Amino acid sequence: MAREEVMPQVQKEYQKDVDEMIKMELENLKLQLAGGKKKKGKGKKKKKKGKKGKKKVNKLPGARAIASMSEYEILVELVKSGIVKKLPPANLKDFIGEFNYIHMMMEDLNDRPREPSMALIRQLVTEYIIFPLGSALVRKRFPEHVRSFLFYGPAGTGKTLVVRAIATETRSVVFDLSPLSIEGWYITDRKETDKMVAMVMVAAKEYAPSLIYIDECEKVWPAKKKKGGKKGAKKASKKDAAKGPSRMKGVLNKWKPKWITDETRITIIGCTSEP
Repeated sequence: MAREEVMPQVQKEYQKDVDEMIKMELENLKLQLAGGKKKKGKGKKKKKKGKKGKKKVNKLPGARAIASMSEYEILVELVKSGIVKKLPPANLKDFIGEFNYIHMMMEDLNDRPREPSMALIRQLVTEYIIFPLGSALVRKRFPEHVRSFLFYGPAGTGKTLVVRAIATETRSVVFDLSPLSIEGWYITDRKETDKMVAMVMVAAKEYAPSLIYIDECEKVWPAKKKKGGKKGAKKASKKDAAKGPSRMKGVLNKWKPKWITDETRITIIGCTSEP
């Protein structure tokens, strides 16, 4: 009982003595550090801060044009131009079809693969697109690093339906860069096209998961024409290409390998009905 009454008073006295000793030591240290050594230390710190403050500059085409814009401002502009769209909801089960069991039984490993059945397409879409796009963990651990896909088939076979199902299942933001969607937008010069693609890529990364949809992609990546023909026709085709959908080809090819990686949940899907 005596200790419990006396100990608090003794602790207070010791605390006062210890505080005084610490103050004395701090004053001595200040006197020792005062002078040229202290100034040198400040100069080093400033240099380090300057190095840490530097931000990585995006040197990809069109990045400088949108450097002063925030991600929200970019999204608003893309919505106004009709590139960001809300597709009608759909489910993957709406893509009706069964496995082709006869082809599976007759399949020869040495022969070229047969055309996939509807059920196999649903399975591949789920494994290669929906799971990686919906989960960042699956995307990192997925062995096949595929970030762009091509849907080929005649009109009315359900290509757009599958895209709608992917967007619904993963709750992705859809960026429509189809020729019909971008017609009449950003066609004044090459810089405007670079700006459009840069805005799509930056917004897609910020508001992931994102789906970049390109219908009629054969117009963006046209087949090479045979040599020959008149010079006037070549000049006319170049002018048309400057305002046509193929103007995006070079910019997309530069952005895709450096921007769409395992860390970014962005997938590009192209659709075409031409062989």
